[in-house]
Amino acid sequence: MLFFLLANLTDDGLQACVENPDAFAEACDSINVPGARLLSRYATLGQYDFVVLVEADSAQTMSRLSVVLGANAHVHVESMQAITAHLMSEREEQLIHSGNPENRSESPTIEPAEAAS
Repeated sequence: MLFFLLANLTDDGLQACVENPDAFAEACDSINVPGARLLSRYATLGQYDFVVLVEADSAQTMSRLSVVLGANAHVHVESMQAITAHLMSEREEQLIHSGNPENRSESPTIEPAEAAS
């Protein structure tokens, strides 16, 4: 399962980053939650200070990682589960075709390449 973590520094986190600009990266590197792996992290401008892409084996593991990251990196974390757009389009097509069998022949099928154009 993929998750995006959207993180904002707490007051303590802001002070830690002033003293050590690599504080967030170092906190991320020190985290070890079984079943979760931090794939990439970015400092961002705008509503969030950092965005982290995480692979986790369950939502429970992701919750554990959010708490550990929040405590170690001094951030407030909002997490979102992510799926690829391609998987989403396959699911939508399944829903369209799972209705009345008579409607299947009337419903146009849109291939992913056609949908992008």
